[in-house]
Amino acid sequence: LKRMKRGTHPEKIRSILHRLKDEVPSLTMRTSFIVGYPGETDEEFEDLYNFVEEMEFQRVGVFRYSQEEGTPSATLPDQVSEKIKAQRQARIMELQADIHRRHNEQLVGQTIQVLVDGVSEETDLLLQGRSMSQAPEIDGITYINDGWANPGDLVELKIEEVHNYDLVGGIERVIRPAVIAPSQPGLEILG
Repeated sequence: LKRMKRGTHPEKIRSILHRLKDEVPSLTMRTSFIVGYPGETDEEFEDLYNFVEEMEFQRVGVFRYSQEEGTPSATLPDQVSEKIKAQRQARIMELQADIHRRHNEQLVGQTIQVLVDGVSEETDLLLQGRSMSQAPEIDGITYINDGWANPGDLVELKIEEVHNYDLVGGIERVIRPAVIAPSQPGLEILG
C-alpha cells in the first residue's frame, strides 16, 4: 500500500470491512486486487491471500500488474515475472471460487429477489435474470427453471441449485411487473 501511495493501512481496512459485515449482514462485498506490483514479496502476497481468505468477499477480481510506460511504477526495481503474477492470480481466484461456492450454497432453499432479463442465452427452455448481488456481464447468472415472467419483472425466486457462479430456481411470485413505456416505439422496458 505504501509503494502504491495508498492513504490507508491494512488494519484500518479490516476494521471498516468487519464493521460493515456486522452491521449489514446481507451486504454483497465486491473488490479487486492487483498482484505482482514491483517489489511484491512472497510474504506480501501471502498476506493478501490470507486477507482474501479472512474477509470472504462475495465478489473478487484479481488483475496482474501491467507496466505502463511513463508511470512511476514502471521504473521501480524488482519487477515481478509474468509467470509469478499468473501463479498468484490463479491461486487467489481458486480460493475465491471456493468462497463464492460456499456463499452460493447458503442460498439453497432461500427465496431471493431477481430481476428477469428474459430468455436464457444458453437455452430457450429457461429464463435468466440476476439478483441484487449479480452485476450484468460480470457475475454469474440466475437461471429460472420454473414459472414465467417478462423481461423487467422483479420476482421472488426460490433457489434450488448452485453451479459454480450461477444460481437456479423457480419463481414463487412476481413482486413488481415491468412497466412498458407506451410513448416509445417497440417494447422499451422500464424497471
